[in-house]
Amino acid sequence: MSRRIALFAAVILALGGCSAHRATVPRGEVEMLLAAPLAQSVVLVVSSDPFQEVPARREPSGTWKATLSRNGEFSYFFLVDGAVFLPECPLKEKDDFGSVNCVFSSSVAE
Repeated sequence: MSRRIALFAAVILALGGCSAHRATVPRGEVEMLLAAPLAQSVVLVVSSDPFQEVPARREPSGTWKATLSRNGEFSYFFLVDGAVFLPECPLKEKDDFGSVNCVFSSSVAE
């Protein structure tokens, strides 16, 4: 049953486009927001050495928020109920494993 929920959430997120994901930079921190109201868990995976997993917390609206110290440009993706999810994002790059990740840059954040 939870696989169905994760698949449904991924479809909803994919149909939502850019409005389902955004980054803001308040108070010198980066807040990564992802609309996933049916998800049971969301984790932001950030490039660093090694990759850093930042658990997100569910807001009352169904949006999940992960907060990290502002550290310039980095690549990232989400784990939604354990499944990799790459949202629509303005900047992307190929990684060393043949996949694509989003790239955060404060110049394109809200």
